[in-house]
Amino acid sequence: MNSPLSRVLVISPAGRVYDHDNVQWYDFPSERIANEYFNIGDMIVYDSTLKILNYSEICSMKIRDTLPEDIEFYRTFDYIIVRASNFIHNHMNWERAIEVLEKVQLPVYALGVGGQAASRQDYALTGDNLRFWQIVSERSRAVGVRGSFTAELLYSNGIKNVDIVGCPSLFRARKRDLQIASPTNIEKVAFSVRREVGGDYSSNPREYLRIQRELMLNIDAVFDTTITTHGEVEEKAFYFKNEAAMERASQLFLAEGWWTAETAARMEKLYREKMFFFLRVEDYDAFIKKQDFAFGYRVHGVLPALANGVPGVLVKYDSRSTELADALSVPSLIIKDKLPSDIGKLLREVSFEDFNKTFALRYDRMKLLMEHNGIAHRM
Repeated sequence: MNSPLSRVLVISPAGRVYDHDNVQWYDFPSERIANEYFNIGDMIVYDSTLKILNYSEICSMKIRDTLPEDIEFYRTFDYIIVRASNFIHNHMNWERAIEVLEKVQLPVYALGVGGQAASRQDYALTGDNLRFWQIVSERSRAVGVRGSFTAELLYSNGIKNVDIVGCPSLFRARKRDLQIASPTNIEKVAFSVRREVGGDYSSNPREYLRIQRELMLNIDAVFDTTITTHGEVEEKAFYFKNEAAMERASQLFLAEGWWTAETAARMEKLYREKMFFFLRVEDYDAFIKKQDFAFGYRVHGVLPALANGVPGVLVKYDSRSTELADALSVPSLIIKDKLPSDIGKLLREVSFEDFNKTFALRYDRMKLLMEHNGIAHRM
């Protein structure tokens, strides 16, 4: 049985809420939207979290420039949610979050948070980055994490009341009976690009870019392919058709090896003609429903596609993509050096048997986590 509707505080929201549970990016000037990097995946997670919660009011909790009157206001709420993201690492700056949490003695819940690293290696959390998760652990019956890597990471740091629930993005449609049919006719493919990469995502960034580029071009040679960008400034230059910015981006791509002399013409044509970007999550839902398949490197290019009933395959390239694919039985592949010889055949023959068999169990796991913590929900 669900609890009465609650008033909810959110740590680190990602966007502006409208119509109760819909999220769009902040009302920034268009120039700032185009010239600043922000991860649209965070917006999808936030929107998806609101879709599964049942609440009367949602409010952002400030973790910097917090005033005494803010503290008093926060004490009138029922609980706090930490938005699911890559928050478990020692580079996270929690500003005054711990101070605020110590003054606002409310339950703190997490529904699919994760750690980030290039390999499955334990590392010790220190200082505020350990204390923050200790507080979350102390104030909830179970901490919802996205997969086994994160569960092991927290456990090794003494936080043992963890539960693997995946990511809210897969459950945003609230359909426990969701089943994905193997595609019989694929024409339109959405390829989610992730050009941004560093040592915490890949041990060999240049090789990672080469493989991704060749995979993208192979798919474009077979299908009507649309590239979905999730926040990179240079890709947005092509979406917004800014000629000067596109020229700068092209030079950067060549310098970094994302484009080569042999591939630049094909890549530029694809970027100019088939780039998709969005500032409202509902616009992504509308877009992906018109596609036959979702493929790529963005977790939040594939999970919300599956939630909308669209077949998808995730490329596993780091701890995050691997643990989510494994935890949720999402069809996936690892490409180390040699590309699939027949990408069309691979997509047409992908099996969703394991995903379909386990989806209801994964759905119930997220639902039970919320019920275990006393969180009102709509699942």
